[in-house]
Amino acid sequence: MRDLKARALLRFVLAVCMAMLMAGLGVANSHDAEHDEEHARVLKVMTRNMDEGTDFGPIFSATTFDQFAAEVAAAYIEVQQSNIPERAAALAREIKAKQPDLVGLQEVSVWRTGPFGGPATTVTFDALQSLLDELAARDLHYRPVAILTEFEAEAPSALGINIRFTDLDVLLARSDLERSELKLSNVQAQHFAFNLPFTSPILGTLIIPRGWISVDGKIRGKRFRFVTTHLESFHLGVQAVQASELIQGPCNTELPVIIAGDLNTESASGNPVDNAAYQIILGSGFVDAWTLLHPEDPGLTWPLHGEDPFTAFSTPSQRIDLVLFRGELRSLRAKLIGQTPAALTSSGLWPSDHAGVIARFKLKP
Repeated sequence: MRDLKARALLRFVLAVCMAMLMAGLGVANSHDAEHDEEHARVLKVMTRNMDEGTDFGPIFSATTFDQFAAEVAAAYIEVQQSNIPERAAALAREIKAKQPDLVGLQEVSVWRTGPFGGPATTVTFDALQSLLDELAARDLHYRPVAILTEFEAEAPSALGINIRFTDLDVLLARSDLERSELKLSNVQAQHFAFNLPFTSPILGTLIIPRGWISVDGKIRGKRFRFVTTHLESFHLGVQAVQASELIQGPCNTELPVIIAGDLNTESASGNPVDNAAYQIILGSGFVDAWTLLHPEDPGLTWPLHGEDPFTAFSTPSQRIDLVLFRGELRSLRAKLIGQTPAALTSSGLWPSDHAGVIARFKLKP
């Protein structure tokens, strides 16, 4: 009888312990599920100007054909020396380290050559393809959601060949199964209605188009819109009009919105004459993620080096690469990338003449 009672007591104690253990596991599982759900509502975005490898001022200001052809040749040689594939590899390393969900890219260049007099059809440098190849080599899964062609031109050069240049804006999205809960839809890409007309003594009047790309996203039922853009850099009035178009166009939504790009507007200046575009965006309810999280840090992003002529190092003086947000979003982190010596390539080149920005957001319930 005593043994029976002892065995019954033992069974009771074991049952209680098992119940307590299962309850504990239930709490842990519930906590893990809650953590997973919270993590799934976190979105990481990046903006990165890839740098075309040269500036075009000397080409546009040339007054004779010989001078024009010489400046085209000089620009192309500078592009070759800028080593687009190596710099794309450096950007791929940044993306691997940070694993952003969405990446807005500006100055994504394609260079082609051909016989003197044209057409130039042989691709010599393709910044986007170089980046995609480097990402794939690192087992990273990103795809272009949209590609917007901006300025494009072909010209003869003193090298005895024609050279064609194409400038792209690109939106990349992470496409691996780990982030399959990020659903994208409603992709749009448009040029601004108002763009800068520019007169060259040789080329005549040109229009330099600028534009934007937007996509709607959803994570676990929480929806948002991501917009990337590259506003005009040579005329502040045109830049301000484009900012207004941005607000009235893709940002005209009830969804939470994130803008990430090279906005070319001097955010650090308090003078509306210098940064009217920035003030227009803030005036429509957007918050600058960098100034919110780093109020004492100017966060300067440009220039890291010079072009025409090339200078290996330059002291940044402007913060023009920005991430701004509006609506049911909480800014968790904003960090500059590619602006320290650790970012330099093996040949001592910066990945770009711009620093990039990566920001982390929580989509509010």
